[in-house]
Amino acid sequence: MTSLRASGVRRLNALLQQSREPVFVIDPQGRFVFVNRAWEELTGHSAERTLGGTTIPVGASSATDSESAFFPPAEAFNGVPSGGINLIVREGGERLWRRVEFWPYHDPEGKLLGIFGLVRDVNAHPHAPEAESLKARSELLEAREALRLRHGFDTLVGRGPRHERLLEQITAAASSRAPVLLVGEPGTGKRQIARILHQRGSTPDAPLVPIDVSALSADVVEKELFFPQVDGTARLGLPEDATLSFGDLVDLPRDLQARLATAIRGSSIRLIARTCVDPEQAARDDRLRSDLYYTLTVLVLRLAPLRERIDELPLLAQHFLEVANRRGPGRRSGFHPETLEVLAAYDWPGNLRELARVIESAHGRGETDRITAEDLPAAIRGDLASSYAAPMPTPAITPLDLWLTQLERRLIEQALQRARQNKSRAAELLDISRPRLYRRIKELNIPDEGDAAEDVPAESR
Repeated sequence: MTSLRASGVRRLNALLQQSREPVFVIDPQGRFVFVNRAWEELTGHSAERTLGGTTIPVGASSATDSESAFFPPAEAFNGVPSGGINLIVREGGERLWRRVEFWPYHDPEGKLLGIFGLVRDVNAHPHAPEAESLKARSELLEAREALRLRHGFDTLVGRGPRHERLLEQITAAASSRAPVLLVGEPGTGKRQIARILHQRGSTPDAPLVPIDVSALSADVVEKELFFPQVDGTARLGLPEDATLSFGDLVDLPRDLQARLATAIRGSSIRLIARTCVDPEQAARDDRLRSDLYYTLTVLVLRLAPLRERIDELPLLAQHFLEVANRRGPGRRSGFHPETLEVLAAYDWPGNLRELARVIESAHGRGETDRITAEDLPAAIRGDLASSYAAPMPTPAITPLDLWLTQLERRLIEQALQRARQNKSRAAELLDISRPRLYRRIKELNIPDEGDAAEDVPAESR
């Protein structure tokens, strides 16, 4: 019986090898157990390298996550034939759009034995139903590919006239060495855009020098920025081909603002400044010197907060979900509709940075293929629930010690957020010592995110 079954498998493999269409077979654990010659020719990957490996690493391009082109959707693992349009990146980097269909097969008891995969022309009439779990990801891949072709990068995802206008401004600013001022609330993408401007407008070996003024003392900023000059002149202590990514601008002491304005006018170093406040108002309030204001406002890019981009939220959420999938462990394909409703009802004071952290948290909580509303943090779910909840009864009186502890926790969390998790800066804002802040963080069980400033993907700052 065993020899007959083995003989049948060999005959089936021989027939599949003769197919002109790329064919592959995946076991229930997501591992390749068969690919035909047409599949090898399409992907540029040999069967020898592929068989036994999981479907995740096939292809290349961590930017678009197209290595997952052959990963079956949840519908296929659940026994339902399904498929969709996907992007395949060949071994040499060539990018191909194809329809990938997945056909599960079972033993007589209904147990999943494997999934038969077929790669077809992108315009071919579908044989398998469209997989709902693949639609959002396909839309994200198409948006990234359009970005790559039109602008040369694929990380700053979004949609709509406002986003297109921002992309056009980035393209124009990248072609100039003039100073650029990025204006937007914390977490709206300023650091990521500064990196894109540097990459698009500099030589490959040119350094990018980031300086976070709010996290450093004035003495440290001065040593980082300027060469010591005996004659009192201002000269930047950086290579002439460098890009200085500088923020938050208004936190720089006025004497250093004056020196920076003078140094920039006499240097070929490129300055990309960032601020979370209205620069015009800061100049009127005398927080920003007029000479530095006029030096920096040659090119001004304003970044919208996430609450004004809610129509883009499904695309952005899917992007951050793909980032979480790459970091692992586990893989989630998308979001239930009610989950997106909850996300859309929240006002997102932390903007894209907060969205990235929420999706990262939700990715690790649930076990279903798509993220549910229950996977989201309670604070996010509560925003929608409060719109429909019945009036709450009069709360019981909270003991004074507990009330003071809760208040202290909120104040520390707010200071850490304002200081971008820099504990020295947070301690200054709270007017307490750094050791005391560390002790209270530990005693109050406040999550410790380290001393990193804005450190989220790309596209998130």
